[in-house]
Amino acid sequence: MDTSFKREPATGDGGRMASAAWGPPFILGLLTAILGLVALGASFLTSMVSIILFGALLAGSGIAEIISAFRVRKSGGPFWLYLLGGVLSTVVGVFVLAYPAAGLGALTLLLAGYFFASGLFHVVTSLMDRYAQWGWDFAYGAISILLGITIMSQWPISAVWLVGTLVGISILMRGIALMAGSLELRRAVRSFSS
Repeated sequence: MDTSFKREPATGDGGRMASAAWGPPFILGLLTAILGLVALGASFLTSMVSIILFGALLAGSGIAEIISAFRVRKSGGPFWLYLLGGVLSTVVGVFVLAYPAAGLGALTLLLAGYFFASGLFHVVTSLMDRYAQWGWDFAYGAISILLGITIMSQWPISAVWLVGTLVGISILMRGIALMAGSLELRRAVRSFSS
């Protein structure tokens, strides 16, 4: 009984199926990367769209939490926790929608504080523990502190570009990751079929 396995070359239908496996993710990644570049080019517009979307999601989740509060009330759940949390989320979301520029300024300050505090944490822990490769963590922390200070020193002007730039970079990196993953899939399909 012959149990040897012979691979057939990827021709015709097999080649099209292989292309269908990696082609659409590559095209999606390319379009996503282009969208990221456009978002970086129009960082103020991207910032405003992002903060409006954030406000709408916050208000929507607050309303859903209020509805959940009345549903759990019948079962003896944490009614007041859900109700007050939902009211807070809804009010903040509505304020962000009504005053997007103020919401953008507040979000920029929160991000600056996060970068500064996170960087300080990384610098202090890397210096105290001196674990393997601690220098990379120290460098990350120092850059993060510098970024936080720069954003705070340029506020409120930094509110115009920061959120849009971060969103644009995130979209661009996601597109590049999709393209890289699809090319790796293409390489694996080709090596299997040859």
